[in-house]
Amino acid sequence: MAELEVLFSDHLHALIPNAGKRRFLLAVSGGRDSTVLAHLFLHTELDFAIAHCNFHLRAEDSNSDENFVRELAQKFRKTLYVKQFDTNKVQENSGMSIEMVARELRYTWFNEIGKDFDYIVTAHHANDNAETLLLNLSRGTGLKGLTGIPEKNGKILRPLLPFTSQQIQHYADEKNIAFRTDITNFSEQYNRNKIRLKVLPALAEANPEIILTLCQNIAHFKQQYSFYTNEIQKFKSSITFTKDDYLYISISKLSVEEDAGLLLYEFLKPYNFSAETVQEIFAVMQAEPGRVFYSTTHELLKDRDTLIVRPSNSVTSFEFICNNEKELQNLGFEIELLSIKNKPHFSKNQNIIFIDADKFHFPVAVRSWRDGDIFQPFGLKGRQKLSDFFNNEKVNRFEKQRVPILCIDNQIVWVVGYRADDHFKIDEHTQYYYKLLYHGRI
Repeated sequence: MAELEVLFSDHLHALIPNAGKRRFLLAVSGGRDSTVLAHLFLHTELDFAIAHCNFHLRAEDSNSDENFVRELAQKFRKTLYVKQFDTNKVQENSGMSIEMVARELRYTWFNEIGKDFDYIVTAHHANDNAETLLLNLSRGTGLKGLTGIPEKNGKILRPLLPFTSQQIQHYADEKNIAFRTDITNFSEQYNRNKIRLKVLPALAEANPEIILTLCQNIAHFKQQYSFYTNEIQKFKSSITFTKDDYLYISISKLSVEEDAGLLLYEFLKPYNFSAETVQEIFAVMQAEPGRVFYSTTHELLKDRDTLIVRPSNSVTSFEFICNNEKELQNLGFEIELLSIKNKPHFSKNQNIIFIDADKFHFPVAVRSWRDGDIFQPFGLKGRQKLSDFFNNEKVNRFEKQRVPILCIDNQIVWVVGYRADDHFKIDEHTQYYYKLLYHGRI
């Protein structure tokens, strides 16, 4: 057995406990690395199938790659999955490079067909890892970009990462393994190729073991990044909290931290806020409330002492017409008709109100607030704009969009969770009344 076969088998079984009971789907392009991967897996005697993407980017060469992989799968007596992509067409108007489009198509398809497999295996090796580190540095990166390619990422498995291109080539020569050569790998049109063909050879003149050195650095960076993320999580637990799909960041707690700007960036990074936008947010943390910032997926409100983040697709307006008690119950309301002989028990619970039965009837509208809404808060003599009421109650812009307003005949009966309208209260003429309890969230 060849040395690489022993090393690969030992590493794979250490990486995946009970590997003999797992099913693997190998991504095989027909190139050297993925073809060697298939040969190594064959010698492990593990259960695997082969998947091949034909991106139709290299005219007849793409079809020749596909035919090669078909013959390989037949020779190995392994199940083969093949997918054809019109990659150039998909790229049109996508705003992405052809490499990124191909990558997205590939992994989307792998995830689709990989549902019946424990792992989807790619042929990334140590040189790819070193190239990724340099590529990320050249583009500009944070700590995460220094950690290279993950060996395991969900179902994605890359067991060749510890092995160099030289080791893989030596094994292919030793076993006389045929493979396809992609001529685009030698084109300096692509940045990764420039690093592989120009930068790494130049660095190797100064350090012949540059691949090993860079991979050792990546291992150190991973440890440091793990420590860093654990520390960030501790700060996040004490400064922020989540409720439903909302993130709440305490401005007062954040502001006293020495690295407040860095912490804010890390808190908001999962919500796709750019570094520039985070800097803008940080600059207005002590300013007046009300400003809203946007990422591609979320929006952030600068409130009085809180930064509030929610998904961009959050419902900002709604209206439901309830024609009977059942429809009202479906929205999270409980309704009960009671005699005044059973005196109501008033409490500070703003999710319960008591309404004179003669003043309540269906249909009932449950909707979001609107500009121009006016009502008479319970216990007050004058009418008040709902917007002013919310301001007095310190209800922020995001929250007031979620508050249900219960109406009858276009008149506000209840600002749910806050205050009922005085016109619907129980008085000396009340014989029956309704008890309404809200326990849902529209």
